[in-house]
Formats: sequence, structure tokens, C-alpha cells
Amino acid sequence: MFDGNFKSRRTINLGGNKQQVDKQKLLRQAQEERRIREAERARLKAAERIQAWYRGRTVAAGVRQNIRDNWDKETITLQHNMGSTVQLNPTIVAQLSQEAESSVQKLLIFFRPKFDHQRVVQLCCNLSLTVGPAKTRLVAIPFQSTLDQQASWQRLLGLLLPVLVQHLGTHSNWHSASVDSIPESDHDKSNPSFGKALLLAVRILRASEQAPGRTEIMDQFVSHILTVPLLPNRVPIETLSTFTSRLPLDTILLHLSGTSLAAITSLPQYKVTPLLANVLAFGYQRVAKMNPAVSNAYLHVLTALLALVPRDSIESASKRATDDDEDMDDIEWRSEDLPGSSPKSPTSSTAKLDFRMMKWLSLAYDSNHLNDILGSIEKSRAVTTSPTSVTPDILSADSIGEITHLLLNLVTVFPSHKINILSNLMYFKFGSKAKTPAGSGVAQAPSGKVFSVSIIKIFLDAFTSTKLYEQLLLSMQRDTPLSVQLVMDQSHAKAWNLLAFVAELYCQILVTMGDDEFYDESRNPIGLQSVITLASVVRDVAFLLWWNDNALNMESNVGDSMNLRIGYLRDIVTKLTRQLHARDSRKAFCPKDHWLLSMPLDMNAFKRAVIQDEESLSHDQEVDEHDGDDITMTDAEHVRVQRSINRRQRTSQLARLSPRLGVLNNIPFVIRFEDRVSIFRAFVESDRQRTPGMSGFHPHPVGQAQIHRGTVFEDGYEHLNHLGPKLKGRIAISFIDQYGMAEAGIDGGGVFKEFLTSLVLQAFNTNYGLFMNTSDQLLYPNPHRFAQERTQLKHYEFLGRILGKALYEGILIDAAFAGFFLSKCLGQVNYLDDLPSLDPELYRGLMFLKNYEGNFEDLSLYFTVDDEEMGQMITRELIPNGANTMVTRENRIRYIYLTAHYRLNTQIDRQCKAFFRGLSDLIDPKWLWMFNQQELQVMLGGAQTGISLRDLEQNVVYSNFERNHPTIEYFWSVVEEMSEEDRRLLVKFVTSCARPPLLGFAELNPKLCIRNAGQEEDRLPTSSTCMNLLKLPAFTSRQRLKEKLMYAIHSEAGFDLS
Repeated sequence: MFDGNFKSRRTINLGGNKQQVDKQKLLRQAQEERRIREAERARLKAAERIQAWYRGRTVAAGVRQNIRDNWDKETITLQHNMGSTVQLNPTIVAQLSQEAESSVQKLLIFFRPKFDHQRVVQLCCNLSLTVGPAKTRLVAIPFQSTLDQQASWQRLLGLLLPVLVQHLGTHSNWHSASVDSIPESDHDKSNPSFGKALLLAVRILRASEQAPGRTEIMDQFVSHILTVPLLPNRVPIETLSTFTSRLPLDTILLHLSGTSLAAITSLPQYKVTPLLANVLAFGYQRVAKMNPAVSNAYLHVLTALLALVPRDSIESASKRATDDDEDMDDIEWRSEDLPGSSPKSPTSSTAKLDFRMMKWLSLAYDSNHLNDILGSIEKSRAVTTSPTSVTPDILSADSIGEITHLLLNLVTVFPSHKINILSNLMYFKFGSKAKTPAGSGVAQAPSGKVFSVSIIKIFLDAFTSTKLYEQLLLSMQRDTPLSVQLVMDQSHAKAWNLLAFVAELYCQILVTMGDDEFYDESRNPIGLQSVITLASVVRDVAFLLWWNDNALNMESNVGDSMNLRIGYLRDIVTKLTRQLHARDSRKAFCPKDHWLLSMPLDMNAFKRAVIQDEESLSHDQEVDEHDGDDITMTDAEHVRVQRSINRRQRTSQLARLSPRLGVLNNIPFVIRFEDRVSIFRAFVESDRQRTPGMSGFHPHPVGQAQIHRGTVFEDGYEHLNHLGPKLKGRIAISFIDQYGMAEAGIDGGGVFKEFLTSLVLQAFNTNYGLFMNTSDQLLYPNPHRFAQERTQLKHYEFLGRILGKALYEGILIDAAFAGFFLSKCLGQVNYLDDLPSLDPELYRGLMFLKNYEGNFEDLSLYFTVDDEEMGQMITRELIPNGANTMVTRENRIRYIYLTAHYRLNTQIDRQCKAFFRGLSDLIDPKWLWMFNQQELQVMLGGAQTGISLRDLEQNVVYSNFERNHPTIEYFWSVVEEMSEEDRRLLVKFVTSCARPPLLGFAELNPKLCIRNAGQEEDRLPTSSTCMNLLKLPAFTSRQRLKEKLMYAIHSEAGFDLS
């Protein structure tokens, strides 16, 4: 403290010792003293500020109390003046306007929720008072005054609205980020103040409707009232009816779709969902009565809000509220448990939706609501339909662009309800508004022909009228590649929306459309010629999007579209392309080579590049598998699991790494089958070179097995199943005869082929119990429960490895598999059109049900299926409580889909997955995805084409024979006269498979050989199928050769004839 002496006192040391002063210590001491002085000054200043704040708050509270007391007195005066006024005149209007403005202004100044609740209620009552013969309410009187007073009054009302809503309701729970906090009680319904506030808010809105600059009040009303969660649930039914009837929804919609659309997009996310729910709650019953302008505004607002709602929370709430149907995507478990794949479970930051909120949101896809929306298309038509036309005139993309965008948003925002949404659209008929009970989900199917007036025809015709379609056709005609700019061009955004919607809807139509309907021009909604053209378009668009994956951001939007992602467009056009190609593969309707690229492609360069991409990708995967692992290669099970998981990559991830692999794994049919087979062989050879111990002329065997002829499958399973992925190496097989003696011979590869052929013959025999036959004698897994036991699943897994080994070595097997089984093995989902091959009678019954026009109660069908297990009938439910859910006209499409799905997918799901696990141990799944089920059958068992004598003769080698030897001349002469069936028996006799190799006999390894078996003409020709060897005695007579050869091939024996 300063004492008047400006000089510091000297420090004198009387001890006589000189004190050493540390400079740094003095500096720190001075800094600490300064800090203490500054802290003291700050404390004193803070105390002064606190005292000033307290004095100010105290004074302000006193001022507010004075204003509050004056407000109470003025309220009494205002009520008296309103009651005593008989006729309004300018003077009275000015006086009442000033009193009303003063009342609102003062309340906004002194209002504190804790003390002024009753005063807010009183203000609501005052502003609702009427005066004069016209019953003019006080809230509307200032709008009859001067322009300045109107503007001032409108500003005050805009400030008053949030006070009314936030205070008179349970505002603490309204606008929280989590809607879970909404109370279950009906507190708001029993609160009359809240109802008064709502009705006053509507009166304020209607009173300001004609006033200039009403935008502020409209925005406040939308932001603070229409965003109240569960608004219809919070007021008594009488108040709700009054509020709904007085709500100027048309004006609000026109306002929001115009200048305030940007304000919607800037709303906090937790306000968007309640706003959408309230717009639906108050608007869904008015759609049919809206004029075209309001209808377009309604669609615009719904589309904008649907694009903003958090989809993960809606989907999780939707799944809780409805039954979980199976996903209908054609790719079933390709991306299951993939590294880098996004988890589907909601994160902790995801806001959960109240089930009552979901009830209002579900109105968006209610069948009646959708019918009314589609009915607005007819209102928007610029031309009328001629009386004789079957379908409405072609609409432009602009005229139905908003509806298209809305429908696309519905199927993407509510994916678990996509089946119901699209099924409802399938049955919509222009000119008919068949109503269904709210919440039924699917519109009633019209009587007569389902597609007499088809909505997909309307949208497809609209797409074909666009410039984008013209450019796509022009590119196909000129064989020129499509440009990436087509996707990014803003002028084509509506056309892309149309194409995406057509693809979505037609994919759903194809799911429950049988082949008899598809090929019938009168029952196919768009006709075969239009289907062929559409197939060309989606083929080229899919190729464009897969080929240019690196140049496009799949998460960005197409053009200036609000909600059509490029990745979604690619997925849906790819799905439709695959479905149409599957139909064409089963029964051709497209011209030959239709599915090949319309633009030129250097196939040699393509092959070299894709093989290099595969090698690079495989090398990276192998590095990932072994980095940081202490597990050795002897742990076969660990290696199998790791390789299986790491190789199951998303096809979209593959496309980013290699667009060529993206094409081959998603739309492989644009490349010729022979070229894909060549690429597959190159992949195998590359893998063989990379795998340790497999290179060289005669690599050391990785496994040995002694096989008894009578128990080939059991012995093979015991000795080889544990090898896992190592089975792709050389296996040394020795056969044990019926006497327990080892058969003579050295396995150079041929004995293993004999083992493989014998194993397949035994394991795929239906008497063995693992497989069953369709009516066409095609194999598929036994669907009964016993086949799903752990031991049987291990057997399926082993058989998958055996077929993988056959593919790896290029060995053909004599087994024909059902298409739906191979489709499941490729990770795809089977649909109704696959059912005839499994159960033709069930298929006919489902098609009868689909077109049934009678009373469905007479059928007494429920959502159940009957299975026969061990002689007993067991009923299984297709949906929860399916035994009590009757099949009706409205839900029959769902029943048809679920029944077919159960028979074709669910029953054999575990068996197919086990089979695929074994197959993928040896064959990389992405190699298999280059083929469809028909092509995979050709890969396994050879081509279904006839035996080409020229090809066979050119690819035969001779041992102890010359080509011009008389016996050889006789042989080819006899073969030339053989029927096709006998030629197949000959090929089977020599190679063990009746079908030729898929690329011709040049592919056989070893080459088919005819060896001189000596001069004993009484002997029969014999064969060694393991070596593709025909042992032919040197016959001197053509007739004798023919007799012996025909007897041998018809005896279906080989070694035992020697």
C-alpha cells in the first residue's frame, strides 16, 4: 500500500554476509505481485458489475410490475370498450387498434412464464372478442387502420405467436432433439389454454391474410405451430375440428412452395419431421379437392420435406411399427458382414420417432392418399383423352415431374413399405378412384385386366418423350459411348427421375409376373417391343455408370435433382437390367446379341487390364490377410474364414478399385460369354501361380486319400474336407477295390477326375438325401429340416468345395442343377417366375389367386404355408400372427410374394449358404458373379449344344494309330452316322460327361485320345474317363466296330469292360 514514500526501503544485512540475489527469482516475484494486484482489481470490477446488474434487474422488475399493473387496468377498460361498441367507425377502429397494440406490446415487455400464465390466457380471450354487427374480432381490427399501424400490428403478432405456443403448451418437450420425450399423457388435451392459443393463432393468420407483407406471420406460424410434434394429438377433437376447418392450408402450401421453400430447408432437423407429419395430417384428406396450383404446391412441399427428414430414424420406427418383409433386392448376401460396409443399426445420435408420429407419417404412402395424388395427374393434363383411346395422352416430363420426384422419395424414405407403395401404384387406374380403408396399405385391384390403363405406361411414355431418351437412342444407333455429362446435365434431371421411377415400378411388377403374363402382349403393361427398347436403355445407362465410377461421385445427385443420388440410379437400373436379362435367358424375347454392348470395345485390351486389376486386388487382399497375424497357414479354418470375409467385397467397392471388375460383377452379360470364360480361366491360372506349392509340372500333393469304391463320398469327406482352401492344390487319390486291395496306377490327375466323377454321381443321387429332383430332373437342396442339421450343412459345404475344385481344374461333371438353386449360390434372390421349375402346381395356384375376381373369404387362405416333415404336416407362418391374417384382395400380392419367397429362398437358405461357403473357399465369389445361373451350369457341366463332329475330330490325338488307319476311318464313319443321343453317350463314355466343353473339345485336359488296344477283335472298346482315353481294338471290319462300339457306350461302363 502506498504510504507517501516514493523510494523503496533498502534491505540491510547486519549479519555481515553478502546475500546473492537471483535475478530470475526477483522477476518471478515481481510477476506474482503484479498478478495479485490485477486479480484484486478484476474482483472489484466484477463486484461493481454484479451490483449494477442487480440494481438494474430490481429496477426492471419494478418497471415490469408497474407495466403489469397498468396492463391489468387497461384490460378491464379494453373489455368494457369492446362490450359497449355497437358500430365500427374510423375513430373507434383507431382507438381499439391502439388499445390492442398497447396490450400486446406491454405483455411482450413484462411477460414472464412463472407469473403471467393467466394474463396470456386473458389476452387470447381479449383478441378473440367480437364487436359490431359483422362480429369483427379484435385481432382483425388493426388491419382496418392505417398502413403504418397494420405493419406495426403484424410485427407484434409475429412476436406474439411463439409466446402463445411455447408457453401455453408443454413447451419443454415440444422442440427437443429427441421426440422420445413427448409425454404419453393427454395433458395438452385437458389444457384449455392451449386450444385457445391454437385457435387464436389461426385467427391471427387469417386476419393477416390480406395484409401487405404477411410473410413474417406466415413464417412464424409455420415455424412455431406447424412444427409442434403430434399437434393433432394434443387438442380435444372439438378444438381440432375447428382448427382444421379454419386453417388456411391452401395459402400456407402456396406460401411454402414459393418464397419460403428455402426457409424449409434451413429448419433444424428435429423440426422437419413434425412439420411433414402435420402437413400430412391436415392435408391428406384435402388432396382430391385441391385445384392444380395448390395440388402442385402440396406435392412440392411434401417432396422437399421428404428429402430432409432423417431416414435412419424413420426406417427404424417404421420397422418397429410394421412386419418385416424380406428385402426384394436381387442381390441377397453379397455384402453381408463386409469390411467397410455401413452398419444398419441406428447410431446413438439418431433420434427415435414416436410411434404416434409414425402413424401420421404413414399417411404419405396410404393407398387413398396415393390415389388422390395420382389423380392430380389427370387435372394437370393439358390435353384431354379421346373417347376411343385406351390410355391417356402422353404426358411431358414437366407435367408429372413433381409427382415422379415425390414417388421416388416415398420408396427411398420408407424402404420397408416399398412393396406396398409400388403394389398400390401397379393397380392404379386413371379415371377410377377405388378407395380402401385407411392403413390397408394396398389399393384394391381393379376388376378385369389389371393393366387395362397402366400407370407405368404413362410414366414410360413421358420418359420416351424427353430429349435424354432421344440422345440415348441416338447413341445406340451410332454405336457411340454415352457421355458422363448426360448424368450431370441439369436439363435432364426430370428425365432421370422418370427413368428411375419406371425402373423401380417395373422391377416390382416383374416380381409377381409369371412368364405367361410377360409374353402376353395383352397382359404385359408396356408390351414386349417397349420392353426390348427399355432393356437397351437401362443396359447402356448401367454400363455408363459402372464404367465411369471413378469419374462420378455416387453420393452426389443427378443434375439438380434434390434427392436422386447417382448411386441409387445405378443400383435400380442395374437391378432392372438383371431381371430383364434373366427373363431373356430363360425364354428369349430379345434379338440375338441384344445384351452385348452397342458401342465398340477393345476386348483384348479389356482382358489384359481386368486380369491385371484382379492380380493387384488379390495381392492387396493377401497382404491384408497376413499383416499382423500370428496365425499360420496350418490353421485352415482361420484362413478359410479370413479369405471368405476379405473377398466378399461390395460390388460398388470393386467398381471404385476397377471399373472393369464392376462391370463384370454387375452386368457381365454385356461381355460375350466366351470372353468371360477366358477371363475366368486367366483368373484361375493367376491364382495358381500365386499359391505356394502349386506351380511346376508335378507339384507335391497337399493331401492324400484312400477311397473305397462303395463309399466314395464318405471317404472323400473324411480325408479332404479339412483341407479347406488347400483343396485347390494337387490331391493324390488311390482307390481300394472290393477286396480291400489298392488299385494299380499312379495319379497324374486322371485318378482324381475319376474320384470326382464318382463322388458327384453318389452325392447328387436323390436317394442319398442331400438333393432332390424337380419335375424336369434338375437338382436342388433337400428343403426338409433334417437337411439343415449341422452334419448335413457340413456335407453341403464339402460338396461346394468339390464343385469349386471341378471349376478350378476345368473338370466337367454330369449333374444338372435347378436354376433357382444356382441363383441362390450366386447370392441372388429368386422370384415368382422361378417357381414353375420347383412347383408348377403351386405356381398355377398363385397365378389364379393373383387374377381372382371373386370373394376372397370363400378361399379361406391365411398367411401360412404347410410343410411335410416325417409324414406330418407342419404349418408355418409367413408373417407374425399369419395364422390369423386372412388373404384379401388388398394384401394378395404380398401373400403371393411371401409364399414364393419361402419356397424358393427361405427353405433352402441355410443349405445354399453352406454350399456357397465351400465353393468360395476355392473360387473367388467375384469370379462367379461374372455368370448367371444358366452360364454357371454350362461352366459346371458343359454346353447344352449338340456334339460338333468337326470339332471333336480336330481335337483328338492318337496312340499307336495314325489318322489314315483303316480302324480310325471306320470309327469316324460310324460316329458320323450316329444320332445326337448316341454321340452324347460316346462322349460320356470317354470323358464321363455327355455335354461338350463350353469352349469346344480343344479345352479338354488331357486331350481326348484314341489308343490302339490290340488285335483282339472280340474285345469291347473300353475307356479311362480319368484320362479322356478311348481304348479301341484294331477292328478290321466296319460292321464289327459299330456293333462293339454301340454295345459299349450303351452299357454305361468303363474300366470293368477291359
